[in-house]
Amino acid sequence: MNKGAYIIAATLVLLFFAGMAIFVLRAYDVPMNNLFNSSAAMEQPDTVQVYENVKYGNRERNILDIYMPAGVDKGAEHGVILFLHGGSWTSGDKSSMAGDCKLFSEKGYVTATMNYSYLNFSGEEKSDFKTMLTEIATALSTIKGYAAAQGINITKAALSGYSAGAHLAMLYTYSMVENSPLPVLFVQSKAGPADFSAFSLDTPDANEVLGRMGVEADLQNEAQRAEIMSMMQALSPVYHVKKGTAPTLLAYGKEDTLVVWQNVVSLMNAFKANNVDYTLVEYPNSDHALNRDADSTKLTEEKMTEFAKKYFGY
Repeated sequence: MNKGAYIIAATLVLLFFAGMAIFVLRAYDVPMNNLFNSSAAMEQPDTVQVYENVKYGNRERNILDIYMPAGVDKGAEHGVILFLHGGSWTSGDKSSMAGDCKLFSEKGYVTATMNYSYLNFSGEEKSDFKTMLTEIATALSTIKGYAAAQGINITKAALSGYSAGAHLAMLYTYSMVENSPLPVLFVQSKAGPADFSAFSLDTPDANEVLGRMGVEADLQNEAQRAEIMSMMQALSPVYHVKKGTAPTLLAYGKEDTLVVWQNVVSLMNAFKANNVDYTLVEYPNSDHALNRDADSTKLTEEKMTEFAKKYFGY
């Protein structure tokens, strides 16, 4: 099996997770396009100007929404908080993050939310995780330029996401920030997958997924197994944590059977080993939807505001 086949194999395992995620969310009757909005009012406040469907690339899903607080000081430096939607890398929409964007824009921050390309291995618009990460960089550059055209100086950024969006937010921040058009000063993960290496290649599901997609791999071959797991680690945010990694706010459900608690443990161990500043908000009664702990939801909002004030400086 050549290297390309290994990459396909690693991605297909993630596609298995994606399929399981959609199944679980439907089983819990969770709306896919409104999975984790904050408690902010959905009516448009007079204090926020929204610029919808701003193009940031040539692909169909390369659009974003920018939320500008009224009365922005054009003589100051500003940060932008970019929110990334969930949907198992194969569904979801930026509209699900509108509540968070409005809430923090009302607090005085420029915010934005973007659509990104879904995982797709056929047709004209093929895309993988590298495509998504590149789109985040392009979106940040577009936001910076769009604001500059209005006399607003954006010099820094933060990323926040739910589920698959949180995975992308962490992976971008931990692995690509050196080449980011804006420095990412902190990141928030709500139920984001962080460590794919826990997935066992010995499970019947793994062999079935690989076989269905035409990838023949000898999973009894230790060299092949090692290479596949190495590629899985490359897609796991936790393996990119190092000294100097951006501070991270974690929000995870103790009853989540999709993104299990081991993801949190792996992240905390990596943060502690590298002296990375982090805060964890536990949702003791919540599953992946994080919707059974109102106090934790409120605390997450408060901690996000504290992070913004601390690392943006206002």
